[in-house]
Amino acid sequence: MKKIINSIPIIIILILAIYFKDNITEYIVENYIYYFGEENISSNSYKLDYDFMYVKNSSSFKISNKEELINYLYTLLNSGVESSTFLCKYADCKKDVKEIIDSNLMSDINNYVHPYNSFKRVLLSINSFNKITITFEKTYTDDEIKKVENEIDNIIANIITDNMSIKEKITVFHDYIINNTKYDINYIKEDLDDIDSSSHNATGVLFNKQALCGGYADVMSIFLNKLNIKNFQIASDAHVWNAVYLDNNWYHIDLTWDDPINSDGSDILLNKFLLINDKELKSLNTKHHNYNENIYLEF
Repeated sequence: MKKIINSIPIIIILILAIYFKDNITEYIVENYIYYFGEENISSNSYKLDYDFMYVKNSSSFKISNKEELINYLYTLLNSGVESSTFLCKYADCKKDVKEIIDSNLMSDINNYVHPYNSFKRVLLSINSFNKITITFEKTYTDDEIKKVENEIDNIIANIITDNMSIKEKITVFHDYIINNTKYDINYIKEDLDDIDSSSHNATGVLFNKQALCGGYADVMSIFLNKLNIKNFQIASDAHVWNAVYLDNNWYHIDLTWDDPINSDGSDILLNKFLLINDKELKSLNTKHHNYNENIYLEF
C-alpha cells in the first residue's frame, strides 16, 4: 500500500504532463533549452532617445503582434546591436519576420536610426523551435566611424559659429557638402549594384568627394544628430533624402537634388530642396520623391 501511495504524485505529474504537454514543452524550450526572459539590450552612444510615429523604442520584448515586432526590430537597430535572438510567440510571427526582412520595410525601419547603427545587410535564421536569430552587418566599421566623426568635427569647427541659428547652421553645412562633393555619375553609367560602394555612405562624401543619394543623406543625418536635431531619412522606390524637425514642423532636405551637374560637368549649388515643407515638395512633382505615407507619417 505504501508503494502505491508513493507512486501517486508521479502518476499525477505524468497525467498533467500529457494533458498540458504543449505548455510544458513551451516552458522547457523558453526556460531551459533557450532562455528568453525580459531582454536587456545594451545601447551604444549613437542610440536615438526619441520615438517616431511609425517606430518606437520598446521597453518590453514580449512580442505578440506585428506592430510590436516592428518596434522590437527598430529597438535592436537603434541600440546598435549586431545580433539578437528571440522566440516567435504569435501565430504569424515567422511569416511577418520573413516579410519584413525580404521587403523594403526593413530598409524603411533602417532609415529611422543613426547612420552608424544602420545595416547594409541583414541575415535571418529560424530553427524548428521558432527560435529566430537576426544578424546585422553594419554600414560603418569602427574605423570608418572614427574617420567620419573627426572629419565632420573639423568641418563644423571651420564653418559653424555659435551665433548662427539652427537654420543657418544647416544651410552652411548643406552648401559646404554640395560645394565639395559631386554626384557619382560613373556609378550610374556602369549600372553597378554594389552596396559596398563608399558612394552610398558618408565616407564617399567626405573622402572621395563623390556620392549617391544615400551618401548625401547619411552625412546630413550625422551632422543633424551632432546638433541634437530630430531627423530621419525618408525613401521612395529609388531615392533617399532627409527629414528634419525644426520650429515644431517637419521639413525635407535633399542635398542630391540640390547638387545637379551641368552637361559640361560643372557643379551647381541650389537650395530648391532645402528645408521645404511637404506641400512644397509635392508641388515640384519630381516622381522621385513619392514616398510611402503609411510609413513616413510625420508629414
